[in-house]
Amino acid sequence: MRVISQDGALDIPYEQVVIQRFNGEIYFLNKNLTGIDDLVSDIVIAKYSTEEKAKKAMEELRYTYMCHSLVKMGQTQPDGIDENIDEKLTMGLSGVFHFPAEEELE
Repeated sequence: MRVISQDGALDIPYEQVVIQRFNGEIYFLNKNLTGIDDLVSDIVIAKYSTEEKAKKAMEELRYTYMCHSLVKMGQTQPDGIDENIDEKLTMGLSGVFHFPAEEELE
């Protein structure tokens, strides 16, 4: 699955990185997986005004990954999900998660 940063500048292979939340920020932990030697610190891939919004974004990432994994295994989505209205399920089916903008989180 691919993870797109909030600003769209980064496209990250989710299965090969560590993504961590700290307060209102979400980081891609850089262990030189990018192949760019000059990167020496972790990269912020999303920023939110509150820790609660950052937690919600991470929950959406995990949910999208779960849906994507089910599709890869040939399983169906969890019960009670209406795929016509569930944007995160659609992202899971496509294999791409884009961190939401601040105003997209409730």
